Amino acid sequence: MNPMLENIPPELRSLPQWVCAGSDKIPVNPRTGRKADPANPASGGTFAEAVQAGMQHVGFILGDSDPFAVIDLDNPFEKKVNGVKVPIVEGDADFPEAVESAKRHSKILAAFNTYAELSQSGKGVHIVMKGSIPQGVKRSGVELYSRQRYIIFTGNVLRNLPVNDQQELLTELYNKVAPLLNELGELIEDEPLQEDAEVWAMATRATNAEKFVALCEGRWDGMGYPSQSEADYALLSMLCFYTRSNEQARRMFRQTALANRTKATRNDVYLNRSLRRIRAREAPLVDTSGLALVPPPPAPETPIDLHGLPPAKPEANLAALPVKEGNPFGQYTFPPGLVGDVARYVLDSAIRPVPEVALAAAIALCAGISGRSYNVSGTGLNQYIILLARTGRGKEGAASGIDQLIAAVRQSIPMADQFLGPAAFASGQALVKVLDSRPCFVSVLGEFGLTLQQICEPTAPGPLVMLRRVLLDIYAKSGFSKVLRSSVYSDSDKNTRIVQAPNVTLLGESTPETFFSGLDISHIAEGLIPRFSIIEYKGKRPPPNPNAFAPPPDNLVVALGQYITVAITTQQNHTVCPVRIEPEGVRILDHLNDEADRRINANNSDIEAELWNRAHLKGLKLAALVATGCNPHAPTITGELATWAVDFVRREIGGVMERFTTGEVGSGEAKQESEVKRLFRHFQELTPAQRTQYRCPEGLMDRQVVPYQYLNIYARRLACFKNDKRGAVRALRDCLENMVKAEVLEMIPLQQLQTEFKMRSPIYYPGPAW
Repeated sequence: MNPMLENIPPELRSLPQWVCAGSDKIPVNPRTGRKADPANPASGGTFAEAVQAGMQHVGFILGDSDPFAVIDLDNPFEKKVNGVKVPIVEGDADFPEAVESAKRHSKILAAFNTYAELSQSGKGVHIVMKGSIPQGVKRSGVELYSRQRYIIFTGNVLRNLPVNDQQELLTELYNKVAPLLNELGELIEDEPLQEDAEVWAMATRATNAEKFVALCEGRWDGMGYPSQSEADYALLSMLCFYTRSNEQARRMFRQTALANRTKATRNDVYLNRSLRRIRAREAPLVDTSGLALVPPPPAPETPIDLHGLPPAKPEANLAALPVKEGNPFGQYTFPPGLVGDVARYVLDSAIRPVPEVALAAAIALCAGISGRSYNVSGTGLNQYIILLARTGRGKEGAASGIDQLIAAVRQSIPMADQFLGPAAFASGQALVKVLDSRPCFVSVLGEFGLTLQQICEPTAPGPLVMLRRVLLDIYAKSGFSKVLRSSVYSDSDKNTRIVQAPNVTLLGESTPETFFSGLDISHIAEGLIPRFSIIEYKGKRPPPNPNAFAPPPDNLVVALGQYITVAITTQQNHTVCPVRIEPEGVRILDHLNDEADRRINANNSDIEAELWNRAHLKGLKLAALVATGCNPHAPTITGELATWAVDFVRREIGGVMERFTTGEVGSGEAKQESEVKRLFRHFQELTPAQRTQYRCPEGLMDRQVVPYQYLNIYARRLACFKNDKRGAVRALRDCLENMVKAEVLEMIPLQQLQTEFKMRSPIYYPGPAW
């Protein structure tokens, strides 16, 4: 017997509900040798009998009479390198689903205080407890069972605890996992409120009319439905949207080309099964008298002519916040040493001096020179920086300042040019090929906001997808002992070689509008954006600088030349200099790490958690970089340098979070939802006479509602809807549908609106997640 099987809790082994199974995992009754029924514990035998059968697996049948339940966590993703399985780690761009699945599983495992073991594959986990659920459920790699299921046990203990009662947690998890499709509603035969012709007319005028007509004509293949049954369900769902009468839905369905199968016509069994699922998902009728009364509108700080919305200028954003001048988190300060000296020169020589621009240039230039020559805690000092400023605010000062400094040093050190990288990358392969000859450099990338939008698109072409993967990969490969693996392609010209300690520093320039309009939550979650330090200038356009393009002072040229010489020497000698940390520096950086842990564990926002995930690493690398400029031969992170770096990181994360909090991010779902909420609040401030113009029923005039007609008029004129590739109307419909699904909004059922108010246009009100 496999000795690990003795680790299975005795209270499970004592019950005669055990089966055995071969490699096909079909349960077998150990007493009879015949197939066991996984829904019937009586078809099993004792634990000893199951083990003595000598088959590959033993399993336990969960039944109504025992107190046990099992959570089965299964991550089906695996990664192979040269045929060998390797772990999938956080930030792996090839397997974002696997990373999210692993995070989800870790949270569930940590929550349950009971026996747990690894599954037979070694990739999954079984959590065994006392508790019960109404029925088995499965969703996103999480399965829950307490009856009519058999579980293969391994005894490969992951958490050696007793089988404890976890009913409260189990119920909570079940409510989150249980898909709504498992619920079957009772069919109530209502009378139709309109003729079939009226229903056809409404459906063929809707935004999804093209799909509706295609399904009616039987053209379901190629539309994304895995089988005709799924297409049948989709068409029935559309019909049910327009009629509460099941008899009418069945009749109209049978008039379409999809009803070409016997099971759809011989009786109502097949169609009724789908109808029960559809009706179970529909919202119940709403007692409109119970809706919240509209509160008295607060006195606005700046009066707004709501009746005159939207503004006359078509490009104006109806609900945009005014641009805040200055940095709400305080001005960035220049650090001591070479980084600060470079920043002061860039500021003093810029056409339009901006401290944020100068600081971004100084950090990028120094990291591009020395990032590979120094290590702190096993990582190099490369930096990813995004510099944001509105057009005409002086962003060009970063590139011009860097060019002037390198030009001045070039006269005595011609090799200084090797630290300046390309101004654009066409693909990931192109970036790696540059690293082949120049393993450490800084690239100043113009209009980088557009580049990020392109490489983060789900439909991005292969070269840009590869560029995103390489950027994700090399950020963490800058340590001297790390390597960027080679890649082989069918086109041998695209092959890349192994690069030791690739050290790429990026300084991407963009306008806030371009960058934040193309940003959404998915870009934060995949890990690329949190790798960047985002420095934003929100101030006014500075006046021209009479000293623009002044040459750098001699002492700065000498210091930068010495800095470059150290970097060239370490590269030629294949050595690296470690950066020391004084105890006070350790204490301050550890405090930042603790703060990051608290914010992540607070679980207030997935966005905030992802942004804080690399806060300590950013602070550590930035403090180390400044230290190399203070003493290139024996760099040390002091308390002063650690404090400066920590303040920088806090300010940078705070600026990005402010954008998300105020709804200024994205042109997609996040931005659209924010705009819908603003319009909703605007509608509450309209007078009854103004509300009447937008078909607000008299019976709901004093309720906290908003008609679709009002949203349709104004939302589609906003940039985030107007520029959506789906079209403004479709984008608005999809946004509202998603908000209803997320319970941010609720919708009064259309049938109720027709019955009580003679309306066919939706009306929304705040949901529990508002």
